[in-house]
Amino acid sequence: MKKRFSTLNNKCDAKSGHNLKTKTLPLAGCLINSLYKEINMTILPTLALRSFVGFDNLFNELESISNQKQSSFPAHDIVRISDDEYEITLAVSGFNKKDINIDVHDGVLTIKGNGGSEVQDDSIQYIYKGIAKRSFEQKFRLEQYVDVKEAKLSNGLLTVSLLREVPEERKPRQIALKTA
Repeated sequence: MKKRFSTLNNKCDAKSGHNLKTKTLPLAGCLINSLYKEINMTILPTLALRSFVGFDNLFNELESISNQKQSSFPAHDIVRISDDEYEITLAVSGFNKKDINIDVHDGVLTIKGNGGSEVQDDSIQYIYKGIAKRSFEQKFRLEQYVDVKEAKLSNGLLTVSLLREVPEERKPRQIALKTA
């Protein structure tokens, strides 16, 4: 029985490299994708796990993040103010306070915008309408001790201030060495 493995779009025969979907000769993309996937799944986690303790789910988390389709709307900036302070700024022109919902759950900051407030005026005839007022959802994964300090909406910009507060027992400390 021949061993088979799949890539994104193709089924490949592990021994010959033939594309099983189209029954053609080996495709460079098929073989390269298969080898890349095999190397990533065997070598990289092993090398990294040699020096990390307690990061068992790290690679699963990174893989799930890379598989998520990230939207570029609305445009946003992430700024480090200091070692423990960050700001996320989203361009949300046309949205009011009642149109925006901010939620933090299980270390994920979710910002949702519900269609924006559009003034209905039948006398307005648009020649070009380039200001987007569609709904959106942006998610940001927060570090363990990072929490939302405040959020404010001003001049079409939503600014979410974040603060990292590490508990005293989790801060670095010197361990005294005892002699026997």
